[in-house]
Amino acid sequence: MKIYHIGVISFETKETKRELKAIGGIQGYIIELINFSLLKNISVGFVGKVYNYSKKEGFKYLEIIKNVTSTNKFLIALFLNSFFIKLPKDSIIHAHRPDHFAAFTFFKNRPSVVTLHGQTARIINDRKGKLIRVIYNFLEKFALKKASAILPVDEITRDYYLNLYPQFNEKFHVIPTGVNNLIFKPLDKQISRDKFGFLKTDKIILYVGRIEPPKKIIEIVQSFEILSKQNSSYKLIFVGDGVLLDEIKRITSRLKLDDFITFLGIRKRNELPEIFNLADVSVLYSKNEGSPLSVKESLACGIPVVANCVGDIPLVIKNNYNGYLVENESIEELAINLKKAIERSVELKQNCIDSIQKYTTEKVNQKVINLYKKILNEK
Repeated sequence: MKIYHIGVISFETKETKRELKAIGGIQGYIIELINFSLLKNISVGFVGKVYNYSKKEGFKYLEIIKNVTSTNKFLIALFLNSFFIKLPKDSIIHAHRPDHFAAFTFFKNRPSVVTLHGQTARIINDRKGKLIRVIYNFLEKFALKKASAILPVDEITRDYYLNLYPQFNEKFHVIPTGVNNLIFKPLDKQISRDKFGFLKTDKIILYVGRIEPPKKIIEIVQSFEILSKQNSSYKLIFVGDGVLLDEIKRITSRLKLDDFITFLGIRKRNELPEIFNLADVSVLYSKNEGSPLSVKESLACGIPVVANCVGDIPLVIKNNYNGYLVENESIEELAINLKKAIERSVELKQNCIDSIQKYTTEKVNQKVINLYKKILNEK
């Protein structure tokens, strides 16, 4: 069996001269799946862009673009290079966006999987102009028609796409994201806090992810302002980067919260366990999600999560057990739930760890491998 992934990922490196890129949930998903496949002696290849690639990663890399400056340029590069890249006939293509798959396989037919990491079509239709929407929707429908299997990472995403494409019903297989609990696990909280300069008495709220839509970052800051007025020991940490970063920093200054909000910027993935462990609670507040990996990573570290009801979050987070759900979508409710989670953080720690056992990469990625085998057997 040979699997070729399509997309953009970045590996970490200690060599400061090499480029450090943010690794978000989708990239983490791909890398964990690649590593798991290699452990199972499955041949893996990658088509697209890999930052900091070296042969020691153990898979074949077919670069189609030197630098990814935009989604559109990446799509064009995929389309043009698809004429020249020849993959083994017995390989499965696994794309992580429908348009990536469509661009690469426009004139090819082979066993294939497309993972849907949330409702990309909804984001495109909300944020892009008419021409981009028309092109994307065409590519999406074409991709899902050609794909052997479609993997939404949560049931809400499945239902959204089934409503658009009921004719593809039999192709859908919901497989959530998984967390590597050998890496994301409880660590000594005070050692982690000392490393990043936080006090034992600080009440720390952590956000890890993209600082851009559809994340509701401004609302997180507004909610934090409510808490900071109650107690000066509350602290908010942002890990990540994005188009809203400068605006969030301006809002932070305007609200006189500079001493209470810390921006740690882009961090290597192997730093995240320590960062999660320094927190009392992590937060995710978003307009839409799939199966957000940061939620499971936080829980695996024993840190409760406060989030709103998007994607598969209501299946993962249970009130008073491993966190709290913001069901009425208000900054006041978000603030109340963050305060409750902080007060019960130690008490909820073991529940958090127990709650992600069915979402470990070992269990989740094995389901993907089993699907690969099924596709090949049905060929």
